[in-house]
Amino acid sequence: MVGQFVMQWHIGEQCNLRCLHCYQEDHKPVQLSYEKLYDILEQYRQLLRKLNVRGHINLTGGEPLCSPHFYKLLEEFKKDSDLYSFSILTNGTLITEEVAKRISTYNPEYVQVSLEGGRKTNDYIRGKAVYSKVAQAVKYLKKYDIYTSISFTATKLNYKEFPKVVRFAKHHKVDNVWSDRFIPLGDEKDIDLQMSKEETSEYLQLMADARRWLKMKKSSTNVAMYRALQFQMTNDYAYRCTAGDSLLTVMENADLVPCRRMPIVVGNLLEDDMYYLYENSDILKSLREDTTPEDCKACEHSHFCKGGLKCLTYAIYGDLNHKDVGCNI
Repeated sequence: MVGQFVMQWHIGEQCNLRCLHCYQEDHKPVQLSYEKLYDILEQYRQLLRKLNVRGHINLTGGEPLCSPHFYKLLEEFKKDSDLYSFSILTNGTLITEEVAKRISTYNPEYVQVSLEGGRKTNDYIRGKAVYSKVAQAVKYLKKYDIYTSISFTATKLNYKEFPKVVRFAKHHKVDNVWSDRFIPLGDEKDIDLQMSKEETSEYLQLMADARRWLKMKKSSTNVAMYRALQFQMTNDYAYRCTAGDSLLTVMENADLVPCRRMPIVVGNLLEDDMYYLYENSDILKSLREDTTPEDCKACEHSHFCKGGLKCLTYAIYGDLNHKDVGCNI
């Protein structure tokens, strides 16, 4: 296990947007009762204590601010600050000044909002006027000294607009920008969104160029490049997927999966215990073993990289024993 133990927690499926590349399915949103959510939180607390590690919760949805239990959970997090930290992953459109001020009282590690390009492209993907709403949300978050991050999901449609997102972040004094590639959903629109190997290389180069540009401008904004394959452009340490090791994801119906983007159900927390599943699930145990694909083992980076973006490999091939389709090494 490496670092802190992260739980990405989808506390409900309801969302006020319907983004083009959304991972949510088209059905009636699931929303567990607070009592069931509290039981899941207690299972996570017990897991941390039994493993003797500090935790971190990424609170998300759907849109977490649509959940009727959002603030009640933040009250619990405040009580547990010695056991785990937390962050909020949101689309940003519901963050008013009042909301930002209230969130700040709970001391999140950061709030992440999503942006998918310049105004025209972002609003094509996320909805009319979302770009302006995100800009307003960032203004309020920064006003109340909340560390703010922007998430950019790279697709064939928008990857060339990454520099526009970085310029937006610099202008609004956003603390951090990070990005990863779109994971196929298994339907027809994947063809229009999935990047080729050549496009992946161009996208990674755009990220590295934007990072250098910010440093040249002496900007306080950072472009984080610790995701699969990004080390190829930075000479930093290779990224290793921690899904199933120090990362677990709880879905809105209480299904436990290694990662949201690797939807392999290992159990359901309304019936099974989180710590028991972590210790005994064959799926999770296999992910903690050496999952380096055969065609990667000769690479000098394989000890850390272990094949690149595992969720993308699983989505394309249905198993993990393949080299990242975007890798040029």
